Amino acid sequence: MTTTVERKSQTIKGSLPTWGVWERMVPEMVAEGDHCTQQMLDIHLGRYQTASRYVQGKKVLDIASGTGFGSKMLKQAGAEQVIGVDISPVSIQYAQEHYQTAGVTFVQADAEVFEWSEQFDVIVSFETIEHVPHPDRFLAQIRKLLKPDGHFLLSVPLGETRHIDPYHLHVFSQEDVFQQFAQAGFVIDAYRIDDWTIQLADLELWKKLYPESRVSLKELFFTWRGRRVVWDLIKHRCLAMPQIMVHAQLASAIPNPPQVLQHLD
Repeated sequence: MTTTVERKSQTIKGSLPTWGVWERMVPEMVAEGDHCTQQMLDIHLGRYQTASRYVQGKKVLDIASGTGFGSKMLKQAGAEQVIGVDISPVSIQYAQEHYQTAGVTFVQADAEVFEWSEQFDVIVSFETIEHVPHPDRFLAQIRKLLKPDGHFLLSVPLGETRHIDPYHLHVFSQEDVFQQFAQAGFVIDAYRIDDWTIQLADLELWKKLYPESRVSLKELFFTWRGRRVVWDLIKHRCLAMPQIMVHAQLASAIPNPPQVLQHLD
């Protein structure tokens, strides 16, 4: 089972450029010398490149599409139509202004309740399920939106990450991910792990590049988040956030699930 924490709504101050540090990756706003955020951007781009192998001539849903760069990538890879969905109206506005193109539509909606008039051949959802209040409802909604022979690609951080990112609501292990998919009626046939770390030097650079991301000494030493960050830095000399990416199909489409899972290139 996933671990969930209940807490009041939190707001992190920040203008659009700081989304690269927090919850919205903005490729054109990654600061020069910010190798940590660039590494994360490269991981995001790699996921969309992997997903691009499945989209030729297909109708695609990019659920939690953020600022929209990935949705445009999928259209450029040959998708017939891409619907990008994000809960943030500011993200949708930015996507419409910077990544709108023929065949790509951006919609502001909640991923747990998003509805569409037809099903999709391919659904991608990267770094989403850890944010939604009810992962089971989210996966059930994906199942409704996916064609019987469709492809579903998802990524999610593994292990405790709520001290690194206060917007994360759940803790997933690899076993949790596989179990949640099985319970939702999906079969995973391929996966990979992308490693991402924040070194001490990265944190120092972030303080300079993104002043709004700084935390007070009181928060650092007298809150659960702060103490966990300090512990990780003392023990590991870094903050680690490994992320799993999986490819899945509906169980009804794979009558004989593979015994050995493939590596998702």
